[in-house]
Amino acid sequence: MKSPQMKTQVSQQSSKDMLEKMAGLHWMTVTLAVLLSAGNSLAAVDQNQLRRIVNEILNRFTPSYGNGRNFPMFSVAVSIPYNSDTKMYDIGKVTDDGDKVRKTIVDCEVYTSERMVAATVLRWRNVLRQCPGGRVQWPDVLDKCPRTVKTWADVENWCSGAVKDKRADHAEYRTLQRFNTLVNRKDNKQDLLLFYVLASPCDKRCTSESSRFNILESINQILNWNNYAVVFSDVFKPRDGLIPEDDLRGSLERLGRYRGHLGSVGLNNIFRCNKQQCRSCSSNNEVARFCFSNHP
Repeated sequence: MKSPQMKTQVSQQSSKDMLEKMAGLHWMTVTLAVLLSAGNSLAAVDQNQLRRIVNEILNRFTPSYGNGRNFPMFSVAVSIPYNSDTKMYDIGKVTDDGDKVRKTIVDCEVYTSERMVAATVLRWRNVLRQCPGGRVQWPDVLDKCPRTVKTWADVENWCSGAVKDKRADHAEYRTLQRFNTLVNRKDNKQDLLLFYVLASPCDKRCTSESSRFNILESINQILNWNNYAVVFSDVFKPRDGLIPEDDLRGSLERLGRYRGHLGSVGLNNIFRCNKQQCRSCSSNNEVARFCFSNHP
């Protein structure tokens, strides 16, 4: 039989254990509340779903020209409906015509609809092969040319010195400039906003805070959706050499952690996906090597 003193000690220990459990539950509740209030702290879509969606985007919208031999850098932002029956995002309900999308962006225009924005890179002199009859979209170039100049072919013929060699507007930058055409429907808060670009963002412009052409603030718009993901397939490689892996890693780190007016995108919402696999760019709160190296 337990003595009164022993009973008191047991009661005190039980109370202590109960208090510790309650404290633990409270801490878990507070932690969960913080995670939920931070926006999309957990990835909006699993990697198998994402790989399927990316494959469909590549099959339907990858642009090419020159009898299909040239594939320009391109970017797509698309709002994908959620199917509550299958519990999956349904890219099939994005009904934009693939031929129309490809033709528009190969002609060097930006494709826009309520569900999709897409563009290729706009690069001098590539435009002379890709879209020679396309309209000149740099007003400062037109200001330096005769008034009769309208197309890129005209620029080449009459005032080629008005354009700096290799001048370019990157595909993701052009897509984000027209992002406001997307409709974030109030009745479809479960939609997934997928921002896709063929290659990872460059470090000297796309994620450089000192460049006026960076995408750090403009990509913040995707946080207007409850569910979102930023996806690329290839590690960025410039035409004129290699970029140190540390610079590529730093570029992705800035993209994920930059805090805009709506918050930060988050490394856990950035993925590298190709037709074979799809992986998160977050590994132990650092940039996964798979996302900045072709030699993991």
